Amino acid sequence: MKISSYLSIFIICFLVSNKLFSQTKTEESKTVLNPDGSSSVVKSTSVTSSEDITPRNNLISINPLKFFLFYNATYYRKLNNTIVVGAGFQIPTLKDVGGFGINAELRLHPLGKALSGVYLAPNVSYNSLSSKQNSFTTSATSIGALLGWQWFPGEQFAMGLGIGMDYYMLSSNDNDVNSFYSSFQGSSPALRLSLIHISEPTRPY
Repeated sequence: MKISSYLSIFIICFLVSNKLFSQTKTEESKTVLNPDGSSSVVKSTSVTSSEDITPRNNLISINPLKFFLFYNATYYRKLNNTIVVGAGFQIPTLKDVGGFGINAELRLHPLGKALSGVYLAPNVSYNSLSSKQNSFTTSATSIGALLGWQWFPGEQFAMGLGIGMDYYMLSSNDNDVNSFYSSFQGSSPALRLSLIHISEPTRPY
């Protein structure tokens, strides 16, 4: 049920993004004068389409959905038209929880339009959390893959959505907790909704 819901959201956003960059149809009517003095109406139709070709090499992304638990930011660097690498960090927002998290991601853009359009992203993350009230600590490592789509409604603003799967491995300094964690380790659906992207386009001189 969760996977189907994520897929529905992904398809809706894909259709909306397509609408933003859809073709425009223009119809015109002109009156022309014939050699015999009469006039006739000539109708013409033109179809135009636009595509964002602003060159971009760097991008900073935040996921506002995570702010309920983590402040987060990820930096992405375009290596070529098909490969983008990213690295990020996060810290807990809950006042009684300390620690940090790091993540790394490789984005593969099969259409050769890196930083925009569809991409496949294998990723890995590590989080270390601790309680500020006692000595309890826990860590979580995940590996996963994401199918995503990113588009730029504005020159320096992007939106993105991704769905995929993550595999989690949990551990703690408490043996009883480790036994409890064993029932939660394994695969889980992943949803990424990036509503705010700050990018700096690279302009030719």
